[in-house]
Amino acid sequence: MRIILISFILIVNLSHTLFAKIASVIGNPLSQEIYFEVNKNTKNYPASLTKLMTLYIIFDELKSKNINLDDRVYFSKHATNQQPSKLGIGIKDFITVDEIIDSLIIKSANDAAVAIAEKISGSEKQFVKNMNNYVRKLNLENTNFANPHGLPNKANLSTAHDIFKLSSKIITDFPEYLHRFKKTKVKIKDKKYTTHNTLLKKYDHYIGLKTGYTRKSGFQISLLSINDGEYLLGIYFGGNSAKERNNKINFLMNKYRNKHANKEETKKLSVKNEKKNNTNYKVQTSSFKKISKSKMHITLLKNKIKILRSFEHQIKKNGRYFISYINVDDHQTAKSLCNEIKLNKLDCLIKTS
Repeated sequence: MRIILISFILIVNLSHTLFAKIASVIGNPLSQEIYFEVNKNTKNYPASLTKLMTLYIIFDELKSKNINLDDRVYFSKHATNQQPSKLGIGIKDFITVDEIIDSLIIKSANDAAVAIAEKISGSEKQFVKNMNNYVRKLNLENTNFANPHGLPNKANLSTAHDIFKLSSKIITDFPEYLHRFKKTKVKIKDKKYTTHNTLLKKYDHYIGLKTGYTRKSGFQISLLSINDGEYLLGIYFGGNSAKERNNKINFLMNKYRNKHANKEETKKLSVKNEKKNNTNYKVQTSSFKKISKSKMHITLLKNKIKILRSFEHQIKKNGRYFISYINVDDHQTAKSLCNEIKLNKLDCLIKTS
């Protein structure tokens, strides 16, 4: 009877500390101040939120110049054999590092996660070791990664608080890539993909770091809000549906938005949401007297700068000139696109409308 009782107590204690259905953290990613928490240190399957670590490593490798955005990433047989969601790239075919980033964020492609892991570390196994080195470096105390994508694995575990800390490090260490998380669609190998994060389409103040789902993890999200220059980060684990997850994280973010925000720290961050009063921005890419030259220039831009293939290019006549331009919602995206164009020794202008 005593043995049965002890076993029952152990089972109850384990269920209390491992795999709680709901877990959440809401706070300031700059100051690390937590405004709301529930089961924040309970270990859960992180599903595709795992890809946040894969993305962090990609950004760090780019910063160290070990890889470049236009580098080719070839897909091995092992990469192509990954379970969906995936791009379906053929064996020995390739896409660029730039496209890998979009495929991880927007499509949540598991084959792309393995392909970039193999490029960076030589093998998926070695990349996982690298991931767990970063776990220690970033002080993620309750996290262990077993793969680069988050497909079911009993050893792939994290917590809402650790994902909060990891997301915060992406925000503070690599602000130049934040606009990538706001994109809602991408075209890769002539296929169009749309984000799983419908909150991005509904609310302009959100930057969708990542969503995730497996049957055992439930529906999850890491979500950044930028409101009047103030940052709020929310993590939610264990939703029964994408709609429920979105409703709950949106409710919590609205509740704690602007509470205890540290404005001085926020000002230090280089990427801000500068869209105010419904201001739109135009990235002007050319000005020619003949429309044919404008069309040729757009083709040139798309061939030279792959990220520009994801945007709609328009032409408008202004007096005697045909102006080609791209409409974007915020100044940071406009600035980033213009910088990409200038890096290729081409001209561009940013205008408000």
